[in-house]
Amino acid sequence: MKKIKIYLIGQKFEIEIEDEFYEYIKDDIQKLNNSQNQIKDLLNLILDSKYNLYENEQQLFVLLNKIGRITNE
Repeated sequence: MKKIKIYLIGQKFEIEIEDEFYEYIKDDIQKLNNSQNQIKDLLNLILDSKYNLYENEQQLFVLLNKIGRITNE
């Protein structure tokens, strides 16, 4: 577990996350901590994450449909 500090709009937050997950998101955390417009950057990170989730769900739905057609034949 890794303890990190995030500064948002003049407030400091300390959170604990898994080491591997930290490596995955460390660039995003650094971007937020160094941002001049944190709200906009945070919103962009959230929307980007949601869009990636949406794309993955769409791809999963297509794969599940293909698997369903294969097993029904």
